[in-house]
Amino acid sequence: MEKPLNAKELERKLKKDQKAREKEEKKIKAKQKEAARLQAQAVSDGGGAKKSDKKLRKKGAMDESPEDFIDPETPAGQKKLLASQMAKQYSPAAVEKSWYAWWESSRYFEADAASSKPPFVIVQPPPNVTGVLHIGHAITAAIEDAIIRWRRMSGYNALWVPGMDHAGIATQVVVEKKLMREKNLSRHNVGREKFLCEVLKWKEQHGGAILKQLRILGASLDWSRECFTMDELRSKAVTEAFVRLYKDGLIYRAHRLVNWDCTLRTAISDIEVDHEDLAGETSLEVPGYKSPVQFGVLISFAYPLEEGLGEIIVATTRIETMLGDTAIAVHPQDGRYKHLHGKYALHPFNGRKLKIICDAELVDPNFGTGAVKITPAHDPNDFKVGERHNLEFINIFTDDGKISEMGGSQFEGMPRFSARTAVIDALKNKGLYRGTKSNVMSLSLCSRSKDVVEPMMKPQWFVSCNSMAKGALDAVKSKKIEIIPPQYEQDWYRWLENIRDWCISRQLWWGHRIPAWYVTLEDDEEKDMGSYSDHWIIARDENDAILEAKQRYPGKKYQLYQDPDVLDTWFSSGLFPLSVLGWPDDKPDLSTFYPSSVLETGSDILFFWVARMVMMGMQLGGDVPFQKVYLHPIIRDAHGRKMAKSLGNVIDPVDVINGISLENLQKKLEDGNLDPKEIEKAKEGQRKDFPNGIPECGTDALRFALISYTSQSDKINLDIKRVHGYRQWCNKLWNAIRFAMNKLGDQYVPPATIAVCSLPPVCKWILSVLNKAVGKTKFSLEAYKFSEATSSIYSWWQYQLCDVYIEAIKPYFNESQDFESARGASRDTLWVCLDMGLRLLHPFMPYITEELWQRLPQPKQACTKDSIMISEYPKVVQEWTNDQIEYEMEIVLDTVNKLRSLRPSTDTYERRPAFVLCRG
Repeated sequence: MEKPLNAKELERKLKKDQKAREKEEKKIKAKQKEAARLQAQAVSDGGGAKKSDKKLRKKGAMDESPEDFIDPETPAGQKKLLASQMAKQYSPAAVEKSWYAWWESSRYFEADAASSKPPFVIVQPPPNVTGVLHIGHAITAAIEDAIIRWRRMSGYNALWVPGMDHAGIATQVVVEKKLMREKNLSRHNVGREKFLCEVLKWKEQHGGAILKQLRILGASLDWSRECFTMDELRSKAVTEAFVRLYKDGLIYRAHRLVNWDCTLRTAISDIEVDHEDLAGETSLEVPGYKSPVQFGVLISFAYPLEEGLGEIIVATTRIETMLGDTAIAVHPQDGRYKHLHGKYALHPFNGRKLKIICDAELVDPNFGTGAVKITPAHDPNDFKVGERHNLEFINIFTDDGKISEMGGSQFEGMPRFSARTAVIDALKNKGLYRGTKSNVMSLSLCSRSKDVVEPMMKPQWFVSCNSMAKGALDAVKSKKIEIIPPQYEQDWYRWLENIRDWCISRQLWWGHRIPAWYVTLEDDEEKDMGSYSDHWIIARDENDAILEAKQRYPGKKYQLYQDPDVLDTWFSSGLFPLSVLGWPDDKPDLSTFYPSSVLETGSDILFFWVARMVMMGMQLGGDVPFQKVYLHPIIRDAHGRKMAKSLGNVIDPVDVINGISLENLQKKLEDGNLDPKEIEKAKEGQRKDFPNGIPECGTDALRFALISYTSQSDKINLDIKRVHGYRQWCNKLWNAIRFAMNKLGDQYVPPATIAVCSLPPVCKWILSVLNKAVGKTKFSLEAYKFSEATSSIYSWWQYQLCDVYIEAIKPYFNESQDFESARGASRDTLWVCLDMGLRLLHPFMPYITEELWQRLPQPKQACTKDSIMISEYPKVVQEWTNDQIEYEMEIVLDTVNKLRSLRPSTDTYERRPAFVLCRG
């Protein structure tokens, strides 16, 4: 028996097979030409002789109507009507038509909360409503659908819940850009209510595109349970979670440092921050600035010391932040500065006294001058120093990134990067500038607006994470949750052991409004929202808030205002495993299907989403939200680059399925949301990668290719050529079934059982290796080693069934009486192989397997299922295992290979006779 091949060997074999197929196709065309000639001759001979008639029949060239090969039109939602004859070539477009609508209308995807079958549950990571699915979503759909179809066929009450995420910041940015482009209006011009109407219009338009794509991908989601993170039930769950967490002391409001985006004017989460490494001095385009801004430099300047003690030199990459400096830190053991401990420097622009403090945690005496300027309100490390030494926190920026009055009248109103130049000039005028040098650094940019992220002090709502993080840590340590591949466990521990409290408020309009109301009393001195931290009321709705205000402030006059901020999108996403099943209500779905069985997602959102689901699921649902976490590799392009719209390498799975010309690929770029400056660069990328566009590959080939790629550690370099190779392999499957239908004949009825003992050796062998393939596939699926499952199925179909068994049984079908018994046995074995082989392959290639399986004759006594997707997944049949016959067959195949290797390399197309003498 040949060993299963690894990915590289498979690829080489695919290319070799492709060449062989092309050669075979040439032969077929030549035969068809000859048959047509003979047919024409027969007509001119007035019917010809019986001998010629027989020859024609043998050549398969009897009068065939083209209509015999075309599937009739199937009414929507009905079982697909198949052509009387199988088409001579596999066509993905023809094969993949009509099946999905029938599966869905037959309710095969729906799970039943009252079923006695064991539940198996996957919650789909909800795609963002902002646009269309990309190839990263396709690998998620392919893997999850393969798991769910396999479990459904294996007798489980399989539930795969579909959902969509409102994607707060992403959606708002897209709609804001659209408004500006089409109407030259900002969201502030149209107002909150009208802007939200625009977003809902966008959601209706684009949400539908995603659902259509998922159906094209064959995703057998339970659409009866479809949900959206901002629908009524999910919104109720979000409010309930906020209220409960607040009452448990886990949500609080504080003035803290956050990632601030000056273009969007909101706090953003860490996942929305990209880090760009700069090797040194670099000029970059920044939104809102006409000229590029200089980064990657370290600027040194001096602070004069009081009492005539001279000066102290510090250095910074963000010179404008010196306007908010409140101290200078040195190392307590640094002898150069011991005489300055507790002394003061003077701010050159406002006369503020800056204390010289000692901080061994922050200061490295060997770096630079060993003295560090401290801006507690604009730097994460300085913020901690400020807390440790009780320093003043001075915010020098407005929300849109201009210098505020706290930065001094000399600079007030200047955009921050214009102030950068102005501060240097002012320092030069005072004789305090000490030089600029190139500096390696990492720059934080918002992934949505491309603006430089500004650390800023803002009053925000936070979730206290320490106690919940401990629960999530313990869940993985105790194996209550298993992370696959296990190497990600260390990342899990590292992140949760160093977790910071989570800022959950966003200064956006699209999202779940925070269920917090602020009470302004008539006799309050300060009337601004949030001036008094004890004036906040957390309630499920405004009526509850009014009730509580009356109880808290009896007899007092007050006004009530809801916090205008919305919640971080990850807050509602973190509740998803609970909210999709009806939490907080005690619904049958919740008791039957929570916790779910596995969460399958990309490794890049392990913390932003997975960890938060675990923390919130355990806190609010009383149990872990899932038992396993499977993290698939992240897809890159063929060159290993991250996929980005600006590179033109983002691939729509539907374009791979249907094929697309280069011209249409480029038109999609023009119609998209890309900045006009980036379109040409993206087009250039497309011209390089897809000079002839993308060939039609079909859903089955795309799914199989993506799943087979999962062996590639944490990154996949996707090559469309490999996907197309599997499309050609589908043609091989198609032809194997065409051959079988021809050999089985129209009158063939499969047996209910097969007696292995009386079969010819080659039949015993194919059943034994099929058994091994079934065992290996099931073992690989249980272990979440999906590429090994696809490899064992591919190897059996390609190298054992098609290359060996089908070739070996051909001589039995030469109509000789001597082979009558062997002919019958090989027919029955062939049918068993095809039936089991198609069921084995179905979770990975749902369309072609359904179409081919429907063409197979079915045993009369058996109560056959209507669809392959609800028939039983193959099991190992112990009596088929035959190690002896496999060993003997290995000798035969080895002999054949050695014989072939004796043929001179020049005789590529010649078939030479060979003679083998058996000693035994």
